[in-house]
This record gives sequence, C-alpha cells and structure tokens, in this order.
Amino acid sequence: MQVKKHLSEKTTDLRHVVLYSLLTAASVGGLGINAACEESEVDSKDSLSSTDVIQATETGELPILASGPTYKIYDAGVKRYGALTALVQSSKSPISLGAEMRPYMDTQRYWKFVRSNGIAIPEDSPQEIYVYNWIEKAQGKMVFDVGAQVGDKEADRTFPKWLQIKSYKPMKFASLVYVGPFPHQEGSGWEEIRWEDRARDKGCVYDERMYRELYHRFDYQKYQHITEIQISVE
Repeated sequence: MQVKKHLSEKTTDLRHVVLYSLLTAASVGGLGINAACEESEVDSKDSLSSTDVIQATETGELPILASGPTYKIYDAGVKRYGALTALVQSSKSPISLGAEMRPYMDTQRYWKFVRSNGIAIPEDSPQEIYVYNWIEKAQGKMVFDVGAQVGDKEADRTFPKWLQIKSYKPMKFASLVYVGPFPHQEGSGWEEIRWEDRARDKGCVYDERMYRELYHRFDYQKYQHITEIQISVE
C-alpha cells in the first residue's frame, strides 16, 4: 500500500502550537448537548476510518456543537473502539507537557524510515496518531506516543530502538471533530473545543487514562484541517 506523505518540517512546527494550545484550553467551560453516556447507547468500531469521519463532516451527519465563519466543532459520539496497533516514537517514560514533547513531535525521521523500509500503513487510517497515556491525571505526566497505525504483520518486524510497536487495548471514547484553522492561523476556533467539559455535559466521566488526537486531513490551502479529539471515558 502507498504510504501517506510525510509531514514537512513546517507542519511539525505548526503542530507544536496546535497541541499545546489544545491541551491548555481543556479546562475552559463548555456547552451542553443532549446525550447520555450510557453503555447501551455506545456504538462499537473495530477500526479507525478517516474516510468515515471526513464524509460525516461533509454530509451533515454529525451534530455541530460550535461554529464560526472559518471553523466547526462536531460531536462524533461515544464509541467503544477495538484494539489498535501502531508504530510509534515513544517517550517510554513519563514526561511533562511542553518542551519535553517536542522531540517526539518531529516526525520527519519517522516517515523517512517508514518510506525507506516499506512499512504498511492501512490506507484509510489517520495520517498520524498522537497518544497521551496519562500516569496520574490529565495535564500531568504521561507516556507520549506519536506515529501511525500499522497492520498486524508489522508487529513481527525488527525496528531500531527509537521506534516501538505498541498495542492499545479496546477502550471507550467520547469524540469531537474539529474542522478549521490551527491556533496560529487566522479564524481559529481551537479555544472552543473544550473536550473535557463537553464530555461531562453529555453525561460522561473522563477517566483521565488516555487522550488521542487523530489527524485525518491536513489542508494548508484552505485551512480546513480535520482533527478528531478522543478522550477515554467510563
């Protein structure tokens, strides 16, 4: 399968701004929506699909929680996802938000290795996946993983020490989808994402075990990037 195009150095630098702004905005108040986080209402998904998410935003399938002239924030629902296998560059030990994250956010070396070694990336998976494995609580110390989903056969390959195959167990997530400019770009609506408060407003309890960012599409011409925010819930 064709490996997705690696992100440029400019894109990596821009992501530093995006991630830090998103995480520091998590405690701001949110808007309520009429839903319940009951197990009987949870859908199940065996795999991640960028196509499904992108189409859902384009067809009006997802409810809009907030919007502005240049951005929209959608409710992507509460779903129980199956296990996920990814090839990542990982901090391995707990680190703090901010400067300690930056070496792992630079994915140029990662994508060069993937292309050169024929690593199979599922065609419909997110372009990149960021995973925050919280140690004590959200915003605190975490094991930080950055990479992409891979097929099961890649788990048997040998990789250099700076790369790691990780398997994430099935987990229940409340998801939001943001479409629009990143924080450094004019018209950004990142400050309105408020993922933790929005999950609470729909009856969910953020268990502060895991936070995932799924980068489904980058659009630096129209500034209509599509990013899915997932937080693990009880």
